[in-house]
Amino acid sequence: MDSLETKFSRTIEVQAQTGELATVRQFVEDTSREIVSDPEKVFDLKVAVSEACANAMEHAGSNSAMIQVTARAHEKRLTFVVSDTGYFRTPTLPRPGHQSRGLGLPLMVALMDEVLFSRLPAGGTTVCLSVLV
Repeated sequence: MDSLETKFSRTIEVQAQTGELATVRQFVEDTSREIVSDPEKVFDLKVAVSEACANAMEHAGSNSAMIQVTARAHEKRLTFVVSDTGYFRTPTLPRPGHQSRGLGLPLMVALMDEVLFSRLPAGGTTVCLSVLV
């Protein structure tokens, strides 16, 4: 992540329920539009952050768990950080004859300029999704 001075930082917390994805997407859109002039980049951010949240919701462990989404704007970068308390499993390739469950991780990597995953010592995962602006 940039060591440049942060222009702003905003955070929302949502329950680990798929019904909350609309709230996350609105937060990403509202925040991104303040920094990003390209509507396609705003859409890409919405998709990537939504995918990260959907993964967090799937692995959160319960519907009462919380997911935190933080937006940080720097001079030349907008980063969304998705944090959860669930269990991170390293992605594996599907076995021959079996279909992959999802394309969320490859999609995040394809849409963002930088994607970082971290396992938290106390449990949970943090996903940082950044675009250059």
